[in-house]
Amino acid sequence: MVVVSFHIPNSLMKELERLVEEVGFTSKSEAIREAIRLLRREYKKKSSGGVAY
Repeated sequence: MVVVSFHIPNSLMKELERLVEEVGFTSKSEAIREAIRLLRREYKKKSSGGVAY
C-alpha cells in the first residue's frame, strides 16, 4: 500500500471525522478509500452512459 499526504481545509477534516464516527469507518483512511471508490464508480457510470457497478 502507498502512503499519500495531502492538505485539506479544517472544515473538510471535521466533516471527514464526523463521517468516520457516524458511518462507522475504522479510520479516516478507510473513509477516503471508499470516497475514491464511489467517485470512480460515478465517473465510470457517466462515461459509459449506464449503471455503475
